[in-house]
Amino acid sequence: MSEDKQEYLYHYTNVSSLALILKNRNIKFNPLTVLDDAEEQMIKDEQQHLSKYCFVSSWTDDATESIPMWNMYTNISEGVRIRLPKDPFQEYEFNQEIFRKISNTNITVEDIGKVILLPEEMCKTDYTILPYMKKDLLKQVQYTDNLDELCPKIIHIDEVTKRFNVEMGQLGLFKNHYWNFQREWRYIFWVYPFGFYEMIAKGNAVSTNLFMKLLEGKDLPFNFYFLQIDPLKFKNMEITLSPKVSEGNRLITETLIEEYNPEAKIVESDLFKKIR
Repeated sequence: MSEDKQEYLYHYTNVSSLALILKNRNIKFNPLTVLDDAEEQMIKDEQQHLSKYCFVSSWTDDATESIPMWNMYTNISEGVRIRLPKDPFQEYEFNQEIFRKISNTNITVEDIGKVILLPEEMCKTDYTILPYMKKDLLKQVQYTDNLDELCPKIIHIDEVTKRFNVEMGQLGLFKNHYWNFQREWRYIFWVYPFGFYEMIAKGNAVSTNLFMKLLEGKDLPFNFYFLQIDPLKFKNMEITLSPKVSEGNRLITETLIEEYNPEAKIVESDLFKKIR
């Protein structure tokens, strides 16, 4: 299904994770290094650590419930499936005036418009998240047997200038065809271990000086990351109960919705009473 026609995406999880999503109104992103497909963190380059800078949140476009997905990513008696409109993230205004006020400098930046990060976080942290615009986050996973896609070379050196380029955008986009039952879509971004302000201030020197931190594997100040959900899209949430939901988990889910998102909709599984 094409990206412009896909209105909703679905995420299988457990009631405990649902509680945190509802309470905090955010979505968790994990690095490739902790995902269930061990091939995803593999690259041809010596710097295998680079995959830790790629963060994803995994969803599916399959509106039909999947028994394998229920069993793999939650529990068939304790799980839920969350439906949200695509690109559900909160946006914040970011422009030249805001940047200068926060950074207290006269450095010029383009008027980006709306971004997924608080401007203070963009300007005052020692890491940079790219892309920072909501429209650039969502990618459809491609299933392939091509080893150059499954295990890409992402570091390239220009033989003339001797400058190097790290193509982080090749990470997180491909999976082995054995996983194609997932029909996966991902929100994906890459975290660089140097600050946005530092990158802007150094200009052309960034590829030589700052990217060394990338190649050397400088640690990030977090192991996972959260993006806030837009309030209107949060209200448009739909929760499907698992096929063999227990009465206790049904009650917990209903209580959570009543407390944190009363406009959300709870629906029964299409497989309810169809699985022993």
